[in-house]
Amino acid sequence: MITTSFWQICNLPGLNGIPHVRMRAGYITVSEVSDRRLWYLVADREDSGDLQNTGPGGAAVASNDDGDVVSGGGGAAAADADATYDWPKPGSDVAPVILWLTGGPGCSSLDAFIYEHGPFKFSYAATTATTATTVNGDDGLAEEEDVGDRDGADTKLQGGQLRQRAVLLEPNPHSWTKVATVIYVDSPAGAGMSYSGRPEVDYHTNDEYTISDLVVFLQGLTERYPELATAPFFLAGESYGGVFVPLLAQELLRVNRKRREDGKKPLVNLQGYSVGNPVTDDVVDGNAQLFFAADMGYVDPPSWRRMRAACDDMFWNATRDTECWDAQSVVKDDLWDLNWYDVLDPCAKADDDDAAAMSSNVAMSGNSNGGGSRQRRQVSELERLFFWPFTARMGYPPSQPSSESASAVEDQPDVEAGRRGSRRLWGPQLRHVVPCMDRRIALDWLNRAEVRSALRAAPFSVVGEWQPCSDVLYYRLDTMDLVPVHEDLVRQGLRALVYSGDHDMVVPHTGTRKWLYDKAKLGSTDGPLRPWMLHGQIAGFTARFDAGAGLRFATVKGAGHMVPQSKPLQALHLLRTFIYDEEL
Repeated sequence: MITTSFWQICNLPGLNGIPHVRMRAGYITVSEVSDRRLWYLVADREDSGDLQNTGPGGAAVASNDDGDVVSGGGGAAAADADATYDWPKPGSDVAPVILWLTGGPGCSSLDAFIYEHGPFKFSYAATTATTATTVNGDDGLAEEEDVGDRDGADTKLQGGQLRQRAVLLEPNPHSWTKVATVIYVDSPAGAGMSYSGRPEVDYHTNDEYTISDLVVFLQGLTERYPELATAPFFLAGESYGGVFVPLLAQELLRVNRKRREDGKKPLVNLQGYSVGNPVTDDVVDGNAQLFFAADMGYVDPPSWRRMRAACDDMFWNATRDTECWDAQSVVKDDLWDLNWYDVLDPCAKADDDDAAAMSSNVAMSGNSNGGGSRQRRQVSELERLFFWPFTARMGYPPSQPSSESASAVEDQPDVEAGRRGSRRLWGPQLRHVVPCMDRRIALDWLNRAEVRSALRAAPFSVVGEWQPCSDVLYYRLDTMDLVPVHEDLVRQGLRALVYSGDHDMVVPHTGTRKWLYDKAKLGSTDGPLRPWMLHGQIAGFTARFDAGAGLRFATVKGAGHMVPQSKPLQALHLLRTFIYDEEL
């Protein structure tokens, strides 16, 4: 009989000693017929730890051994962003649980685990390894070759060999495990470490099937770890997670209601959800990109006037050979190399090692040494202008299924009656690459056999090389407007946090603000947008809508698309105040 300790992670390559936080990992089978499995990692809330902590209003706080606040106020310590304070023990001994959903669609939650809010900080060792190992053996990284000192430039050598450098792990002072138990899941099957035994069927999917599998996943996970079912439960995600999170929350409320009617306990004790720079409304979010660019001074006034007149302010779905398309083309050269995911950050390029090393934000299409196909896409400037996920609805990146693969799918009988149906309308194959971002540490670390083993992940012969975002999924994005879902969720009693890095141009905060204030029916706010403080400094602006259980909107000053990566302390402070229902 397998016990829960079977899935416990006792060591991690690159970590000196045992992990400071309990972690469990493995697979939950969501379809026995297809052998479709979702990989997960559960990182428990830390019993104690240090954190740059602040009390209400931004005053720094410290606690004694009993966890009581003993001092507060400003001064040099409060202003010192590197100051460390004891983390006050939360009032409840029951750790809240967060299910984290990375967006994409088709991107791995391990990217967030490594680069955003996992228990560890990852870095390359000062000295580098002198062997390169291949990833084409059934048992993983089997072959080694002496290649001398590393310059840190490339992840692959000629012939498909992976450059391997020593990766070091140390505790992350801004890990979300400071405040909650965090579940990372690679979803859907075909993303990250998750896979299916029938890829020709299951790798053609959409939002509906992704959510359905996540419900089955949670059923299996709570059976394996029953304590997760009764703890306060929250959903969180970013980017296209702005689609996954509300849809899953809505489905979980329906499932819980049905279980209660049947005399069963709820599947999870769902309390609320949080989304960062969330994809929500195609029209509002998509149009906001060029409005943001113009407001930042990236578009000259004559070009801006021409675009607005030609497009009638509807930029997001411009088609070829139209005046609107031509008008937008005048900005393509100036915006081509901008890091849309954080306009303050350099854009790392495959041929620019220094920039790659400096870059700290992710993008989902284009060219980079960050993973995916690792090739420059033959995409016109304007096609690249409207970055993923909005381009997916127009068939970009332009990689439709070949006639051979499409016919193979259409001829494939339904494996699960009523689940798949006709496949003639499935969307384009996802061929994510990661420009403006250096993902070499993740690629190096996760593509080692000993790391796969430690993470209870399948070998290379089953899931292949880990990539930040999937190259194997054909995904149809079929949910274009999430605003009514947000309205429904807060009125059903869920608390919500919507936050935005204010230097993201992919899902700009201005678009999020527009649908919140001008479209959504969320009641009144508690006043005008007001600053929220951290260490005596303005960290962003916030307001709370009072419909139902309430929705808080917050911007994060200076943050990009992935707020926990660019502003980890601010993200953790937002999370704590939301989870424990404290004033921001």
